[in-house]
Amino acid sequence: MLTFAAAIATLTLLVFIHELGHFVVARGLGIRVERFSIGFGPALYERRIGETDFRIAAIPLGGYVKMLGDTPDAEVDAAEHARSFLAQPPWKRAAVAVAGPAANLLAPILLFAAVFMAGVPALRPLIGEVIPDSPAARAGIEVGDEIVAMDGEPVTTWERVARYYEMHPTDPVTVGVRRHGEEIRLTVPPPTPPAGSTAVRRGEIVTRGALLTFPALVGTVQAEMPAAVAGIEPGDRVVAIDDQPVASWSALASIIRDHPETPLRFRLQRGGAEVEVEVVPKAVPNPDAPPAGGPKTIGQVGIGAGEPPAELFTLDRLGPVAALVGGYHRTVEVGVTIAGGIGQLFRHQVSAKSLGGPIMIVQMAGEQAARGLPSWLFFVAVISLNLGILNLLPIPILDGGHLLICAVETITRRPANPRILETAQQLGLALLLTLMVFATYNDVMRWIGVYPMP
Repeated sequence: MLTFAAAIATLTLLVFIHELGHFVVARGLGIRVERFSIGFGPALYERRIGETDFRIAAIPLGGYVKMLGDTPDAEVDAAEHARSFLAQPPWKRAAVAVAGPAANLLAPILLFAAVFMAGVPALRPLIGEVIPDSPAARAGIEVGDEIVAMDGEPVTTWERVARYYEMHPTDPVTVGVRRHGEEIRLTVPPPTPPAGSTAVRRGEIVTRGALLTFPALVGTVQAEMPAAVAGIEPGDRVVAIDDQPVASWSALASIIRDHPETPLRFRLQRGGAEVEVEVVPKAVPNPDAPPAGGPKTIGQVGIGAGEPPAELFTLDRLGPVAALVGGYHRTVEVGVTIAGGIGQLFRHQVSAKSLGGPIMIVQMAGEQAARGLPSWLFFVAVISLNLGILNLLPIPILDGGHLLICAVETITRRPANPRILETAQQLGLALLLTLMVFATYNDVMRWIGVYPMP
């Protein structure tokens, strides 16, 4: 029941945001809006305000804004012709078309801001491992320290520590740490490139060798990889390898990485018992291999990290102004990631199996709603960005297709041929239906376990 309600609420909010963009700009440009509908089919609720009928319809799978004279065959009274949609110059029609996607791209700023104000669970900056001879080790940072300040600025989350280091990659940073109830200030020098290289890896920039407390807890196990073959299961905790204690996920990853094709004896904590298994990491090309020297391959076993214990988290809340700034930056960050993913899909760099459809959206809406309002709002913001970016694609029947038509009319200085427009829209509709069927097929394959969840 929660999944169904969350899915309906998600679709309704996204449609309202999108259509409100079209409505506001159309009214602002003097175009008559006859109907604003959330959903399709028979009206469940309808009310006329001014010259517009507002309705909630029975089928909550979209919505629309009906403008006067928005189709070539629409009958328009001569006295109202100047307020009809197709009578407007291309720039006005383009403004109305882009307003829907723009609303979907801008709304996440407010949605993310609301999440940041409510509070986001974030990892505390507790140090679980210090790499020998690293900047952090030379500064005197120790396992068990909690970072509380960077150059005198209070910090409460690991993300803020990493971001501060990233903003000051070549500067010494005075780090305040809490150790046995006392605050100690230590100066951490900037990282230096390894021998034979001129660049510092990003991981060294954002940690300087002091790694987060992150237990070696297995969250996912990839089928047919060495871990699965050995019998490792989600929920297992790796406590030792070859009788050497494993204190953190990063230590586990480092051991696996350094031992391709080498048998390793894992001691696992599973429930209340200990289990031993032998794992032989698979050798894969080393993406960080230097041009001369260094290992050409690294080890992989096919496991992903599990969720850290609750005591490692804190609730990170922002004030209104900081939340809006954070909402803007998170919107840009997520939007760039989504656009990049779409580009990789078209370039065949990402499998088409990763495409998700309505079933996946419904499932994820229910999962996020079960985690609480902030998680659901975050999910809605991400889907809104997806909707806004996809609607700008130059496909007939989408808003991007309308923008393309307006651009052609502006260049040629004459209206587009109605017959060509009709054919293009039919092709666009066929393409969208094909994509929807394919995405739904992927959803079914994920649901029955043939495809992994993205």
